[in-house]
Amino acid sequence: MRLAAARTIARALAPLPSRRLPEPSRQDQELFKLATVLKAPGSVIENPCTEWAGPFCARSSLDPFFTSLDNLRAGSAASRVTVAAFGNSLIAADRIVDVVRDDLMNLFGNGGRGLLLVDRIADYGARVRTGTSADGWQVYTVGDVKPSPVPIGLSGVVHVSNAPRARSRFAIKGETQGSLFWLDKGAGPIELRVDGKPLVQTEPKNDGHSQLTEFTLPEGAKTLELIAHKKGTIIQGLVLDRPGAGLVLDTLGVPAADASLFLTADEEAVTQQLGTRSPALVLIMLGGNEVKRLQWKRSTMDKVERDLHGFIQRVKLGSPTSACLLVGPLDAVLGPDASKPFQQRADLLEVIELERKIALAEGCAFFDLFAAMGGTGSLQRFHTKGLVHDDLVHPRGKGLDLLGALISDALLKSWSETPRAEQPEALVAAWTTLLGGAPLSNEVDPWRRAPPVALIPGDPKDPMAGGIQRLLAAARAWTPRSEEARWLVLDSGTAQPLPQPLAKDGLATLRCASLVPASNLAWEGEPCLPVTLPPLPEDLQDPMDRGGTVGAWLLAELVRQDSMLTTAESTP
Repeated sequence: MRLAAARTIARALAPLPSRRLPEPSRQDQELFKLATVLKAPGSVIENPCTEWAGPFCARSSLDPFFTSLDNLRAGSAASRVTVAAFGNSLIAADRIVDVVRDDLMNLFGNGGRGLLLVDRIADYGARVRTGTSADGWQVYTVGDVKPSPVPIGLSGVVHVSNAPRARSRFAIKGETQGSLFWLDKGAGPIELRVDGKPLVQTEPKNDGHSQLTEFTLPEGAKTLELIAHKKGTIIQGLVLDRPGAGLVLDTLGVPAADASLFLTADEEAVTQQLGTRSPALVLIMLGGNEVKRLQWKRSTMDKVERDLHGFIQRVKLGSPTSACLLVGPLDAVLGPDASKPFQQRADLLEVIELERKIALAEGCAFFDLFAAMGGTGSLQRFHTKGLVHDDLVHPRGKGLDLLGALISDALLKSWSETPRAEQPEALVAAWTTLLGGAPLSNEVDPWRRAPPVALIPGDPKDPMAGGIQRLLAAARAWTPRSEEARWLVLDSGTAQPLPQPLAKDGLATLRCASLVPASNLAWEGEPCLPVTLPPLPEDLQDPMDRGGTVGAWLLAELVRQDSMLTTAESTP
């Protein structure tokens, strides 16, 4: 009965065939080689659990996005899946997120170019996410030193015509559906022309509100021209989407931006336009400018915390069903004018930990980009390879591509490896059987009791160990770092036993357990708790499945033992 329950749990939490990842692209393989050279180990996304089934996570913060990806993969999606990526100068020219977009589109299809600007923010850089205009426009952003004189919308950027008949031309790349975000305040008619022929013209009423004009492009269209007939016309963005399903990533990056500055955009326009885009995932890449402004005494940690909470809450107001992922800042150093240019900025680690705390408090996932790129000293290693500009702030070239690959790799692995518990009630019933009966009566919250566990040696390339890790991770119990563990679990066939008195700090005792096959008896003097495995049936041949079954059995034994030891320690 107990072994059957362990197998039921392992099957319910097994990898989904539909989420199997293909081999990395040639570009990503080259970037991963570069990561090895730069000692950039990558990292995992911390994806909080939002619904439990026994001690196992049945739903997570990123599930709305993961489910949308499942539908795209299965061909059952009724519409596009949009990612809205907010950030600072790192992504303003569509770098880093361009790799994320390409990796997602390669797997889930191209849904179009998404939200575009009338023209570039500055007089340099590529126009990959903008139209083309010779002149006739004044641009304002949330990152400007002086506040914008006109309301700014979702993109963080606004273009205002400074002459009659100001124009911008957009290349059409298979898109057939579009939207124009504009402000009805002192505006004249805005005309859209396709391949030189009239398509649609707005009818301003001067009501002072942001407006949405939707349009359909004829198949085979090559160019779309926007004409603002009156000086002072305010354009907040233009959307170009392909028909049907596919992945779209809207780049919403602004130089010098932080959460405080994004909050200066017009709340009504932001929430309305975000609702129109209805992203399945909101990706927030902020923190670098916060770190600098803290060191310059232009901000405080309280303000950083308050405004990041406020920005996430505004995003949720505009798109309450979206999943959200907060990406922490990369390595930050004092810069070329300092006596020690590569000395780490004082507030970096505190800001990263603050962002993690805020993300989890707001129900968002978190990715530590600083750790993924190699932690302290990583920016200097990038610079040594010519992958950072002389300002010692901004990566360049393949350095930007690698950061994008680290993010997309973690995101896709999280999608692939996160279990999808279709029947949470069956998981609870199987766990009850595996425990040997009802929930542990001496526990206040017995179903969620899953102590942190580290496996030694725990080789992630070993399918059996991978199955155990996957099962423990589904209970939020596995940790790759022994210093964070409550239990160290040894494979008795390959690991040396540890001394019995490992470490102790009140109730947080570091404890040791050893996996023992059913055919072997624990040898005399064994310093660790022997977890005896039952004979595994012959039909359980797949090593990942065997690992999942062993992991379920192991977790139940540790929970039972941990409960008894904790009770004994707390008894007067």
